[in-house]
Amino acid sequence: MGFFDHDENENSAAVEQTEEKVVQMPEKRPFQRWEVGGEVYKLKLDTAGISELEQKYKTNLMNVMGTGNGGMPALTVMLDVAHVAMRKYHHGIKRETLNALFDKYLEEGGSQLNFYTEVYMGIFTVSGFFSTALANQVEGAMEEAAQEIL
Repeated sequence: MGFFDHDENENSAAVEQTEEKVVQMPEKRPFQRWEVGGEVYKLKLDTAGISELEQKYKTNLMNVMGTGNGGMPALTVMLDVAHVAMRKYHHGIKRETLNALFDKYLEEGGSQLNFYTEVYMGIFTVSGFFSTALANQVEGAMEEAAQEIL
């Protein structure tokens, strides 16, 4: 019996060593939230949406993430990305509806710059354009930028 007990002790030690190697990954948000008019909209790009936008702009989305004057893309680009990202959770939403939501967002005190820092960049973060660690750094930088704007 001592022989079998010895094997169990070795197996227990091996399991304990394996458990020590498990690393907790930072938690990733499943989607970007955008609140307008008391309603929360979920946004996230999937592969089909990314492909659609890349075909439309004839470039990788990393190239439209922050281009243009001041590093911020044109409003049309940001709303195109938001529209495609919104369709995943809000089926059948039309671009005209998104435009109306953005107008309401502005009426509620939002701005293009706030939309860029709080929503647009968040879409890229939750859609896998950055590693989780880098995404956390980007979110931190965006929060700091948003505070400086205020």
